[in-house]
Amino acid sequence: MSDRSSADKKRDRDRRAQQNLRDKKLRHTAKLESQVAHCEQYHNDTGVKTLLGVIDGLRRQNEILVARQKALRSVVNSWDGKLEETGPSDSPMTQDSNTEQPGHSFPQENYVPGGSNSLDMADHLACSMAHSTSPTSLPQTPQAHPINPSSPWNKLPLYSDNLSNIETSSLPWLAYPDMIAQCPDTPESPLDILYGSRTNMLANVIHTFIERRPVRDPERLAMGLIIYHFSKWIIEPSPKTFAKLPTFTHPLQEQFEIEHPIAISSLPYPKLRSNLVRQWPLYENNRDELFGLLACSVKIRWPWGVKILDRDEDNQIRIKPAFYETFMKEEGWGIMQEFINKHPNLMVGVDVGSLVFNIV
Repeated sequence: MSDRSSADKKRDRDRRAQQNLRDKKLRHTAKLESQVAHCEQYHNDTGVKTLLGVIDGLRRQNEILVARQKALRSVVNSWDGKLEETGPSDSPMTQDSNTEQPGHSFPQENYVPGGSNSLDMADHLACSMAHSTSPTSLPQTPQAHPINPSSPWNKLPLYSDNLSNIETSSLPWLAYPDMIAQCPDTPESPLDILYGSRTNMLANVIHTFIERRPVRDPERLAMGLIIYHFSKWIIEPSPKTFAKLPTFTHPLQEQFEIEHPIAISSLPYPKLRSNLVRQWPLYENNRDELFGLLACSVKIRWPWGVKILDRDEDNQIRIKPAFYETFMKEEGWGIMQEFINKHPNLMVGVDVGSLVFNIV
């Protein structure tokens, strides 16, 4: 009787343990489903399109304000003309301190480095588009310098982006070269890329651009810095800006012959980049899906949990030298198996074994 009672008690304990395990699994599943629903709601391209709609509305409002501003300015200018007729021509009081310089397609007061009126990406793009007098095209190869095959800093790839339409451009901020020219050659702090900046417009828009994807800090910083230097080179081609690019991002021959989105040029895998340029018509209609998966799949071969920043002798935040050396070479990058499985045609001619990298 005693043995039978012990067996019954054991069965009861087992049933309770199994029930607790099922309850735990159900709670965990419900939590994961809630997280997935949150990501689908707030971290998708629909949200980006909504923001672009807001930007378009701001653009139209700014166009109205600009028209009114021009009307007021014409009245003020007519007053200045009358003053010039009665006063000395070299008087500083008759000079217009707000005269725009040739080549600037945006008002200088819209972005003051370090000022309280620094704008975020949406405001920058909306205000700049409202004040632009004509669509901006990508810089062309400077004709005054011969092409140097060993260091083609002055030869730009053939891009298909329409930079007058921020909804279709893969790197929309390149439509505003004057704003980018004001930014430093390199961000003053890696935190400008990781967390945004009120004093560096280019770092801030790149931060916002990458932030909409679920990307870890190592990839966020490395990709952001590469895109930053790439943008500076595109806008101001020179040996100095070209030297800051990793060698694996240097344009390939296909990029000079076939039109493609400008964002492809920042991919850290030359052979994959070549395949994507050649096969771009197959992906053009699903661009957001491809770029989204690619952004989540690209990884740096950096130990999990190891810091990527430290402080220098002046107590300033800096990128750890070992981390910088890692992402500046092609071997420091990998790509997750999920992307390789979904797009095997892009892996033609690629040593997949050396490229695949899955985080444990």
